[in-house]
Amino acid sequence: MSMSTTELGADHGLGTVRTMPEFRAHVGSSTLTPADRRTLVDQAEILLDGLYVHLPLKRAMHAVDPLQSLRLLRHRLPELSEPEFHMALQRVVLGLRDLHTNYILPERYAGFAFLGILVEGCFDAEGPHWIVTKTFDHLTGDPALAVGAEVTHWNGTPMAIAVERNAAREAGSNKAASLARGLENMTLRPIGMSLPPDEDWVDLTYRVGVVEHETRLPWRVFESAGEVTGGDASVLLPHGVAAPVSHLVGLDLKTELSRLMKRRLFAPASIEEEARVARGDTEVPETTAAQQEAGVVPTTRPAELKARTVETSSGTFGHLRIFTFHMQDAQIEAFINEVARLISVLPQDGLILDVRGNGGGYIIASEFLLQFFTPRRVRPEPMQFISTRLTADLCGSVADYGAWKPSIDESVTTGAPFSSAVPLYPDEVVNSVGQLYHGPVVLVTDALCYSATDIFAAGFQDHAIGPVLGVDDNTGAGGANVLTHAALREDWVSGPLRALPAGAEYRVSLRRCLRVGDRFGQPVEDLGVVPDHVHRLTEHDLTDGNADLMDAAGALLAGLPTRMLDAELAPPSGGARTLVLTTAGVESVDVYLDGRPVATTETTDGITELQLELSVGAGGELRLEGFDDGRLVAARLLGV
Repeated sequence: MSMSTTELGADHGLGTVRTMPEFRAHVGSSTLTPADRRTLVDQAEILLDGLYVHLPLKRAMHAVDPLQSLRLLRHRLPELSEPEFHMALQRVVLGLRDLHTNYILPERYAGFAFLGILVEGCFDAEGPHWIVTKTFDHLTGDPALAVGAEVTHWNGTPMAIAVERNAAREAGSNKAASLARGLENMTLRPIGMSLPPDEDWVDLTYRVGVVEHETRLPWRVFESAGEVTGGDASVLLPHGVAAPVSHLVGLDLKTELSRLMKRRLFAPASIEEEARVARGDTEVPETTAAQQEAGVVPTTRPAELKARTVETSSGTFGHLRIFTFHMQDAQIEAFINEVARLISVLPQDGLILDVRGNGGGYIIASEFLLQFFTPRRVRPEPMQFISTRLTADLCGSVADYGAWKPSIDESVTTGAPFSSAVPLYPDEVVNSVGQLYHGPVVLVTDALCYSATDIFAAGFQDHAIGPVLGVDDNTGAGGANVLTHAALREDWVSGPLRALPAGAEYRVSLRRCLRVGDRFGQPVEDLGVVPDHVHRLTEHDLTDGNADLMDAAGALLAGLPTRMLDAELAPPSGGARTLVLTTAGVESVDVYLDGRPVATTETTDGITELQLELSVGAGGELRLEGFDDGRLVAARLLGV
């Protein structure tokens, strides 16, 4: 059995690409002064000791003492080379197992290390397997290394052991999250946020059928676009809630960057589709022949959304993939409106909401969507600061945090470890549109779901919207609002934060979120969302568009009732208005005008007309509540 070595074609389109030895030489010798190193350690200590909301939890669950680690690092500074210093500081932060809280290396370390393949895990009766699911089009030298190849050994180590070892280097909050991130990092990693590869290449052993092959994959590095934090810092959120975007983010930046790089390496067609949509003259792009054949519904937001109709063994359903809640153009309202449009044109008999691999983003973009799928009033997850002298000063200095200050001040006498729990935005915001989709909904999650996506999954489960179907045992368990050191320093001009050298940066979990409903008060961090049902991905899933996963989701949907509650107000006639109801699976409907009951009627499947006494020219909002067997099962908001 001979060893092949992969190469890159000259037309790879990635710009400057370096091997690992070339990258190490490019990074060069030390540029940080002793004072620079002390600044980085001192600022990390301020963040973790005074602002980091999860410090008590991390100490208890993972038996770590990051503050003592920083003291030891400060003592050892003179004896460390610069690469050793960066690795030591990164290990302190990674030891927290918190993907919100990061040390981002100086700018000259910006870049993505990649092997040119993507490997994903699946299961059968024999146990786990690892399959090549993507290859970079410009990778040459080993034609046998293609989608469907099964990787058996990694540098001579059986894959199960290699994945476990690499997972131990990552910051996943639970075992499922660590394994997912460990596997992803084996083929693609942002060097500025992750420990760089130790090796210059990987020797891969894989099988195609019964034939075994070996190939050598050099690590290569190309320069990335840097941190994804674009957007207007004072964007207007839906329905008049204005707040600095930086205060409302819940994002695993590493997962988001990796998602963008996967698109660039393995899905260039999706980038071309995004450019095609951006060039279009119509609001909604036309369906191409290939999309029509695949059941794809065109979208104005292809970077974030993909909608299609799927045929399963249990019926035909809609499938909405939400790749991210982070809009690089900060067009949160456009994103929300597009989700509303897509769910209106997808099949109404059942919807598969798929948030796998979604690292989060704007919290308002995730929680706002929950109301679309439930007749119940949505309760946004409340947030808490840790109670310290620094958080008291921060909340007294930054107006947006003022609601938390009284309880932090009170903790001086009560000893409460955390502030009161306060939502990031008013309850009216996440209930301002109401239910739009009345069919059954199933949510599909994995261990790469994080932050705002954890919050979305928790809200979905806490409001009993539908079953949660996980391909892993937990979501990623990121339960916080995250801010950068730079954003905190800009807001908090009187605070103790100082400029960081050489373009380095920190991100820190500032406010933790708590669940509502039956799990009221339970933190999301480290625990995540445990799915109601688990489907282990199969090789068929990896190679044939998640066919078995869609079948599993379809089986859940087929066992749930389908509802309909549409309504239209006929033009005025005298002092009455006719409300035309179209219902299915609803026995009766109650009608409220601006919160006051005005009518009720029994309904059968089909059309029911109801006369309402409304003042001529009166405005307001009608809320319709549909019941079946005495239970609220559908709702609709209607402007008068």
